[in-house]
Parts: sequence; C-alpha cells; structure tokens
Amino acid sequence: MKVIVVFSLLLLAVNAVPFLNKLIEPHPGKTWIVLCASADTWINYGMQADVYHAYQVIRKHGIPDENIIVMHYDDIAYHKQNPTPGVVINRIDGPDVYKTPYEVPKHYTKDEVTPENFLAVLKGDVDLEKQGKKVVKSGPNDRIFVYLDDHGAEETVMFPRGVLHAIELNAVLKKMHMDNKYSELVFYLAACEAGSMFDKLLPTNINVYAVTATLPGELGWKCEHDKNLQTYLGVYFAYNWLYDSEHNDLTKEQISTQYQYIKEHNNFTMDGELLFQHAQQYGNLSIAKQHVSTYMGDKQVQFNTNSLPNKPAGMAPARDAPIYLLRHQIEQANDMNEKQKYVTELEGLLSRRKLMDKQIAEYVNELPAIDANIALNGKLELNNRECYRKLVDTFNDMCYVLGQVKIHTL
Repeated sequence: MKVIVVFSLLLLAVNAVPFLNKLIEPHPGKTWIVLCASADTWINYGMQADVYHAYQVIRKHGIPDENIIVMHYDDIAYHKQNPTPGVVINRIDGPDVYKTPYEVPKHYTKDEVTPENFLAVLKGDVDLEKQGKKVVKSGPNDRIFVYLDDHGAEETVMFPRGVLHAIELNAVLKKMHMDNKYSELVFYLAACEAGSMFDKLLPTNINVYAVTATLPGELGWKCEHDKNLQTYLGVYFAYNWLYDSEHNDLTKEQISTQYQYIKEHNNFTMDGELLFQHAQQYGNLSIAKQHVSTYMGDKQVQFNTNSLPNKPAGMAPARDAPIYLLRHQIEQANDMNEKQKYVTELEGLLSRRKLMDKQIAEYVNELPAIDANIALNGKLELNNRECYRKLVDTFNDMCYVLGQVKIHTL
C-alpha cells in the first residue's frame, strides 16, 4: 500500500512539472517594441527626445535591438538651432539620449514617418518588408509594446504629412488579434485628446491595454523649458513614465502601479496654479496586473529608490508652446532689437490664429442646416466617424496641412 501511495505521489509530481514550469519560466515569446515620435521641427524637440530617452531605457532593461523599431523625423540632433550638434537631451543639463549609451537607430525618418507606415510596421506588412524596411514580425506568443508621442485632436494623431485616425488604428489592432499577431499588446499614447483614440472604440476582448496621457477632449502639456535651447525638452506624460521606469525594479512593479504613478503625478502646480491632465486606461485592464518588465525588459539596472520625485521645469499647454516660448524670449532678451523681433513674431503668430478662426467660422456659417454657434463652440459627440475621417483628410489635403498647423496656427 505504501509503495502505491509513493508511486502515485511521484506520478503526480512528474505531471505537475510542466504546469510549474509555466508558472516559473518567462513568457515563451518575444517582446517587440515600436517607438514613434510623429512630430517634426525644433518646437517639437521634446517629442523626439522622449522617444530617444525611451529607447535608451528599454535597451538598458535588456530588450535586444533587433526587437525594437524606431520612427522619428530626425531633424533636431543636427538642427541649426542646436548648439551641440549630434546631442539631444530630455532633461535640463541631462545626458545625451541620441547616441549615449546606444545610438538611436534610423529605421524610419523624414518622409517615412507617416501614419500608413506606422500601421504597416505594427501589422508586419510584407510589402514594406520587401522594400528592406523593418517591421514587427510577431506571432501568437509574442508581446508588443507601442509608444506614440505627438499632437492630437478628436480621434486623430498628427503626423508631419498625414493624420492617424482612431478608426484606422483600432481596425488594425482588431485585425492583428484576429491574425494571432500577439499574445498581449500594451499601447502608451502621449497627445492632446489622446483618450479619444480608444474611448468607446478599443474592445476589451482583443488583449490590448492602452494608457493615454489625457482624457478625450483634454489638452496635454509640454515640460522642461530649456532657456538655452529655447524649446521644451519633453512632454509631461513621458516625463513621468520614464522617471518611474528608471527609479523602480520593473520585474516587481505592475503596469497598474506605473499607471497609478503617472495618473497621480499628472497634477502639478505652476505659478501657484494647480494644473493637470488626466491619464486614462482602456481595453483589457487585466493585462495591467503583469509586471512592467514583461513589456519593457527584465534586465536589472542601477536605480535609486531613495531619490525624491523630480519636478519638471517650465510647463506649457502643447498647442500653445510656441506662444509660451516667444513670451519667454521676449522676457529674456536684453537687446531691444532682439526683443522687438520676438514681439513681431508673436504678433504674427496670433494674427495667423485669428485668420484661421475667421476662415473656419466663415466656412461653417455657409453650411446649410447647421447651427454655427453649436458647431463652433459646442462639444458634440462624434457619431459618423467615416464622414469625419473624410472631412479631416480633405481639410488636410486641400486647406491646411494639420501637421504644420499644429505648430504655427493652432
């Protein structure tokens, strides 16, 4: 009888080994990373710097370079306004994040940074790969982490020469799930009105978890105003995300904990006034129970848990950053000719904004069966997304390039 009992226990133990291994062993698939700054020009310095910093953090945490794809316009490292050519920083007096310790790859730069290429990269487009471009070659056991950083509006994210629409992004995510392109996918989005890209659109049953910097309809903030570079070095969402990732053990921190850190630190005080943006989460929230290392690397790196949370310098609403910068330059200028130059630039910027407001109002007033006051000043729920997509694309093609309007006019 004892022999039978012992044999039964041994048999049970042998059968339990595969199950225990599943609990102990790491995820069997790969981790793929897509980092995209879909912004250009010096005024948007910080958006590309965020992506460069994210690349350094993820590489340090052990994600191999062959699993990372980076999209960036790449026009700030050697920009004429950069006093240290080839160096990009993401914090005031901070280290170079463009080449140190890892050189940021140039998988997609300049005119290759388009919404079409961004979506093609995610879904592992065969035609793009045949052109020699790098795409996500993921399978059913793989995880994907995506970070996108740019300006946004209602269900749109701006690219230098195009617009990424919420309906297109979510359609690609659904198709990827249907085609078994991933086990789980985590998407961090930093943009104004970022929540509108997923709110009421991202299903909860396709194993996608999304974190956004802002609510639908809410503006985001730039931070780290550098008086020497005369620009903002980052956006506030990335500031908090990357700070948390560099000061915690990612193998022990859950994604939900990182989300709560970002959410809590989205409130800040500037000039005695409480300002805020509200981080949101969408999709399959159970994914947030996993550790951050599952998507950003599990290599142990040196971090300091005793340091106090850093406070960013110089905040500005993302869409008003050009105005804030010109005001700073006016205040800093000692030479009267230089001061007048910046005053003239500010007057020109505000004048162009008024002109565009006037043109939009005239257009809306000419539309039949439309209450112009509600259309211009109200907040209506979007209920015909296909029509809206066509309107935005037509406006972008025929009127103003939104990727440029966001800088000079809006």
